Amino acid sequence: MARYFKYILTFILLISSLGEYGQQMYDGSGSLLGRYDNGKLYNRSGAYEGQINSQRFYSRSGSYLGNESNGKYYDYSGAYIGYTDSGRYYDKSGSLIGYIRGDFVYSPSGSLIGRFSRVPSLVVALVYFYRIFNL
Repeated sequence: MARYFKYILTFILLISSLGEYGQQMYDGSGSLLGRYDNGKLYNRSGAYEGQINSQRFYSRSGSYLGNESNGKYYDYSGAYIGYTDSGRYYDKSGSLIGYIRGDFVYSPSGSLIGRFSRVPSLVVALVYFYRIFNL
């Protein structure tokens, strides 16, 4: 019986580690930037960087960094910093700053700047386009 328990425990640990692996973000060359897990962001070393809770973002110390509302992004002071429309992201002046296609992130010119898996587009925008989180 103990033998089967060991196999079951190993299987559960393997599945949970694969789930975490699938929530990582990479730069354009494939180097790890960080990981997203249940609303929390971690850098490539595994250190906690901040969280996203109900469309609001917070630093590692808990300071308010900004929010997203109806596709519009605002910084900690409430200043408008940009918006999204159909997977395309714009700065406050309306200039395209990048776009997401599938699990890939592109610059305005179409150059690959990153990739991700199972990370919400809000988090992708905060990391790659608006630089709220510098991973």
